[in-house]
Amino acid sequence: MAKQYKAAIVGCGSIGQAHMQGYLRLGNVDVVAVADPLEPARQMYMDNYGISQGYATVAEMLEKAQPDLVSVCVWHLLHDTVSAEVATGPSVKGIICEKPMAIGMRRANTMIEVCEANGVKLVISHQRRFTLGWQKAKELVADGKIGIPLRADLRVREGLVNWGTHSIDGARFILGDPVAEWVMGAVERTTDKYERGTAIEDSCLGLIHFGGSLQFFIQSDLWDRSCDAGKFFIRGTEGMLHVRETVLKLFNAESNGWMDIDLGLKEGDQAIGGNTNAAQTQELIEWIEGGPESRGSGRKARDTVEVMMAIYESARRHQVIKLPMEEKEYPLDLMIAEGKLPLEVQGRYDIRGFLDRSNIDESRYQQLRDNGIQHHQAMRTVHEEMMNS
Repeated sequence: MAKQYKAAIVGCGSIGQAHMQGYLRLGNVDVVAVADPLEPARQMYMDNYGISQGYATVAEMLEKAQPDLVSVCVWHLLHDTVSAEVATGPSVKGIICEKPMAIGMRRANTMIEVCEANGVKLVISHQRRFTLGWQKAKELVADGKIGIPLRADLRVREGLVNWGTHSIDGARFILGDPVAEWVMGAVERTTDKYERGTAIEDSCLGLIHFGGSLQFFIQSDLWDRSCDAGKFFIRGTEGMLHVRETVLKLFNAESNGWMDIDLGLKEGDQAIGGNTNAAQTQELIEWIEGGPESRGSGRKARDTVEVMMAIYESARRHQVIKLPMEEKEYPLDLMIAEGKLPLEVQGRYDIRGFLDRSNIDESRYQQLRDNGIQHHQAMRTVHEEMMNS
């Protein structure tokens, strides 16, 4: 009989819903508690999912609920401190922290160090590593279907640390998690732009060099506004792959042009969401029980963080950055503080500001929820109404 695990969620916002959907698909996991400083957010999860325990602080949740697994679904700049606190919980065996792992190498390194010191397994929710398209692409590369990989081309939007983390991490996964040797990048930031409280750029690009002849080229918010964090091209000496989460195309000497690869998709299969979150949780449990390191481990995600930070650091220093990089703080923040990114348009704004429910009209939000409007859209609608009032 499979061992039962008790789980808890820290941060009762929109992303925690995906974690919850993953837990609900597993018969050996029971979500017993949530933690969030906002009582309405806690209560929503407790009501919607029949969770009996809700706490305002992580410390109280760890003490009273005694979870084995904890999802860290707070905003980016809190990932390291919350994960470190959770790792010291007396019962905690595994943490699933949302992406990006951390903002800056000091924070990422601290997460790994604290978890290792407390015997806690840390995974980062790059859940696209569990999608059928990416998994099959990894198999084709390993089987030599495109020869020696040479180049991955990635196009993303809405910030490097937001969508870029998925694309860089996904290409690394498909190609066997290579470690970068050097990075060169450029950044534009003429507006005071943030994403979930973290300063981000208006646009950027980066060239990432790995061992041998392998390179990634990534551009964010420059050309293709219809781009997808789960879509990219990989070119090798003998062919190419067009990779998406549920679509995979191969071009080589035997394919007779671009050929669709059968992924064995069943009706109702999702690109991302509950199925992939369930798969990453199950793999974490297997790791806890003595199995191999999870494909989404903190150690692997740390290398993705370093690539992103090196793109910013290259723009900051106007030079190629060799890895491991020396700068441990967030290079974009440093550039802003140093006056290297003067604003042309004044006025701070956050592209995910509508997710902050600390000042919203809770009665109006609940009315929209009762009318069947999804959480994400209900939050956005209330914020728009407040802005226009």
